Amino acid sequence: MKWNELKELIEILDHSSLDVLKVENQDIKLYFQKHDAANVKIDFKEQLSQTAEFGTKETEKPAAKKEDGFYQIKSPMIGAFYSCSNPEAEPFVQVGSVIEKNQTVCVLEAMKLFNEVVSDVEGEITEILVEDGQIIEFGQPLFLVKVGE
Repeated sequence: MKWNELKELIEILDHSSLDVLKVENQDIKLYFQKHDAANVKIDFKEQLSQTAEFGTKETEKPAAKKEDGFYQIKSPMIGAFYSCSNPEAEPFVQVGSVIEKNQTVCVLEAMKLFNEVVSDVEGEITEILVEDGQIIEFGQPLFLVKVGE
């Protein structure tokens, strides 16, 4: 991991609601704790068995919430939310857009890498729950979709 990537990761974590983060793989061991965070003891092996390793496997998607014909598309990672691929491009989706399963709905940027977020369902975007440039957390709802019966 390069210094500028580490610096960017720290900035993202500093603006998130995470208090403690520990990442460990063959090449790096990283422990991040905010100043006002309570001292905690982390059983990293237990945490690792519940989540994917950072940088070595694709992160598991958070469980989606489906209630009364509505579905939340949630963030699969921490990063900055962008509704379009570049400032001159049209947004991937808008309120009222009809989407298909596996359609790109936004991109999340982390450490200068842009990751597409795709829809798990078909339906109509009824609400966009975040704003361009906003730092997003893992599992945070991004879109509310009205799904067909």
